[in-house]
Amino acid sequence: MAGLVRDLDAELARLLRGVPYASSAAVTLAYPQGAIRHPLDGFGFIVPRVERRAAIACTFSSVKYPGRAPEGFALLRVFLGGALQADVLGHDDATLIRLAHDDVTALLGVEGGPVLTRVWRYPAAMPQYEVGHLARVAAMEARLAALHGLGLAGAAYRGVGIADCVRSGEDSADQLLAALGRPRDSPWPPRLVPTSVMEGENP
Repeated sequence: MAGLVRDLDAELARLLRGVPYASSAAVTLAYPQGAIRHPLDGFGFIVPRVERRAAIACTFSSVKYPGRAPEGFALLRVFLGGALQADVLGHDDATLIRLAHDDVTALLGVEGGPVLTRVWRYPAAMPQYEVGHLARVAAMEARLAALHGLGLAGAAYRGVGIADCVRSGEDSADQLLAALGRPRDSPWPPRLVPTSVMEGENP
């Protein structure tokens, strides 16, 4: 994004480049429900650094999203990497699967191996909210105020969750519509061409 706005506002581009990003890997593992001693009575867990494990979090995908696994099976999504384990993407798939399986075995009481595995890598995809982040975002928004017709949306500003990103997009759209002088519930795309022209009359 910084490259796209560089010619419009060099300071805004500098602020955007200042948001650091971390990499992660997501390893999906499926097990027979009976092979997991933990009741999976939640949506997942976060692993604190003090645990000294490869996994940084785990989502119980088949609990959080019904229909993700057949009856009698559980689907887990294990996240590895982050800012403190930047080298994790250098491992091959087999190593990432082993690390993820070892951690859920220890933490959830899994018996036996997974019946399905998938690995996804997300290089430099996790924005890091360091000290001073909100001040940086406020400075970005101040620069944007002078650039009518340009909006920013995504995980790098005021929240990384899905709901945060959706709200970010809606807020940005509202601001752009306001700049066009149109209410949020107006039809899209806006009629920027005079009605007489659209109806076939000479401008």
